[in-house]
Amino acid sequence: GDSVTVSAAALMLEKLYGSLFEQSGVPEAIRLGRKELLEDKFRRVYFNQMVELEDWLLPVVYANREVDLKLRQMDFEEEEAYYEAITALESRYEFQDPTYGFIGRDLDILKIEKALFRHNVLLLRGMGGTGKTTLLRYLWRWWLTTHFVEDAFYFGYDEKAYTVEQIVHEIGKQVYGRREQALFQAMSPEAQAAKLAKKLCEEKYVLILDNLESVTGQPLAIQNTLPPADQQKLCRFLAKLVNGKTKVLLGSRSGEEWLTSVFTTEGKANVYQLGGLDPESRSVLAEKVLAAQVKDPKRIAALRTDDGFKRLMKLLAGYPLAMEVVLGNLARQTPEEVLAGLQAADVDMNVGGEERTNNILKCVEYSHSNLSPEAQKLLVCLAPFNGFIDRADLENYGKQLQQLAPFQKYDFGRFDEAVQEAIQWGLLSPMSEETDRLLSIQPIFPYFLRTKLGELDGETREALEEGFKTHYQGLAGQYQQLMNSKEANQRQLGLFFCRLEYENLFSALKICLDKKKRIDIYFCLDKYLELINEKEQGLNLAKDVCSALKSYPESFLIGKDGHQILGAFDLLAYASLQKNLYKEARNAYQQELETLELLTCYDSRKKSLAQARTYHQLGYVFQAQREYAEARSHYQQSLDIYIEYKDRYEQADTYHQLGRVAEELREYAEARSHYQQALDILIEYQDRYSQASTYHQLGIVSQELREYAEARSHYQQALDILIEYQDRYS
Repeated sequence: GDSVTVSAAALMLEKLYGSLFEQSGVPEAIRLGRKELLEDKFRRVYFNQMVELEDWLLPVVYANREVDLKLRQMDFEEEEAYYEAITALESRYEFQDPTYGFIGRDLDILKIEKALFRHNVLLLRGMGGTGKTTLLRYLWRWWLTTHFVEDAFYFGYDEKAYTVEQIVHEIGKQVYGRREQALFQAMSPEAQAAKLAKKLCEEKYVLILDNLESVTGQPLAIQNTLPPADQQKLCRFLAKLVNGKTKVLLGSRSGEEWLTSVFTTEGKANVYQLGGLDPESRSVLAEKVLAAQVKDPKRIAALRTDDGFKRLMKLLAGYPLAMEVVLGNLARQTPEEVLAGLQAADVDMNVGGEERTNNILKCVEYSHSNLSPEAQKLLVCLAPFNGFIDRADLENYGKQLQQLAPFQKYDFGRFDEAVQEAIQWGLLSPMSEETDRLLSIQPIFPYFLRTKLGELDGETREALEEGFKTHYQGLAGQYQQLMNSKEANQRQLGLFFCRLEYENLFSALKICLDKKKRIDIYFCLDKYLELINEKEQGLNLAKDVCSALKSYPESFLIGKDGHQILGAFDLLAYASLQKNLYKEARNAYQQELETLELLTCYDSRKKSLAQARTYHQLGYVFQAQREYAEARSHYQQSLDIYIEYKDRYEQADTYHQLGRVAEELREYAEARSHYQQALDILIEYQDRYSQASTYHQLGIVSQELREYAEARSHYQQALDILIEYQDRYS
């Protein structure tokens, strides 16, 4: 089971089938397909980039007997019937490609087909803007083209409230000949339904009922509803098709509980939850939108590596309609400006035409209008969230808000009921079939809620922002504690939640910076980016945070939280150092020293030791730039402070670095002296693992002095320690 790219499969299969049609035989066709992959090694990956792969060796054929796939030419009657069928198909089932073409959904189609083999009735469920109708209309045409079924019938309840009688009449016109149709229409409606149901059970058709959320909607809010009596008749008709040969696909945003008995088998509902496009497909769609809207190739290339664009793509979660509308704004704005606009409900939704704008906002308004008034009121409290909600934590969030004056009369005891209603109407969606605790948010739903929030008074908006910020300050502390754990499963849990919560944590951090508050959330995000090795993103985040901190009032700096500014500049310096940006690192460490002078939350000892650590790091920056005099001076300043405050253990690292400087200057006697002093301290403090590095450096000095026996001895001591600690790589 090796993975292959879509472009490799397309290249291989074209040659494979072409060879089979030329009567080459299966083994030869496989060989020619592999040869095609060998000769053309370029494969399309994310964002339409091409990479060279040696994947020609993956397709292998296993056979225990000869397989004869030789074809014969069609005779006249067969050829005539073939072209007549094609013409009929094109005239009856014209599939209109979306603006940017039909993209992806390969795995979705495969899973839907498998689910229909398990039980012939399936509920295809998805949030507004997911692309349900586009997929269903595509399946309508695809299954006819591939002869998965003999005929297909599509009824969209967004166009009309189809009754059983109307459905039976329309299908009857297509499946019965002229004479049989006349007899069929002479029957009573009940007899017609029974006869057609029998035919559908015996033959391979597909019946698609789309946009079923309209059926049970409130008459004032939604058009095309069916009265309860007609709903029952439709349910009874569909029940007659259960376990028959006809496949029945029900498309809806909601759970359609009134039809549960129809799509449930052996106690399990046959439901397929449609999400956004897969990562490769969403990158293909993004490229097409950018090519049409942004147009400038250089700008598009820059967007591909932009952190803001990556965040925007993650936020849109592969929802085709949301991507088409929101990404179009990049023609005039930067990704950061679009993200800020979404946060403030101030993004141009008119990109791509008035009809599309109406669709994407109506998708949400359509569902939102059917929530109970209490649910609508409570769900506005979700306006600050992006992408993800941990349902289990909403109780704590509600308690946080209830402490604030504007929310004291809100009934947060019913918060979970409101969330369940939102799930029922496709505004929120469980991320897995096993649990409904982790919820993804329809990408435009937060934007819609922020427009509703804008209708409330300023005090309520301010309080909601405050509650959201405080809630995530608490969560950030928990997540960081998990990521700092020595238990691997705890660290993984922390990483898991930070990945899902990144946008929420980021939004809360932005509120903190705007309000000049504590930045605990930043340290959580930095730890997360460090653990997933996102150095570039970590550096950009550090720059943004430190830039914002420069406008903090002096009262914060000299207060009990002033050390956070110190920590932020330290992380900026370290991130710059990781990317070999020495000038930036030096400036950040210098800023750290200046900040230390103003801190009042540290006593003189703590402040001096912090200065010593910063001098040490500055020494490392100068050493990396081969400015050895400056490096030695800073290491010495660090060492003098450690000696003054009798912090003997910290002296070891600085002695070691002084040894490195002397070694690079070929001052071997001095280097040996510094290494020996470092080693003595490490032995004194029984830090056996750290001794290995110093023994190794002493070995290098002895080797340079051609004292080979001593060099061998030092290397052997280093090796023994590394073996003892099972550090096989070192």
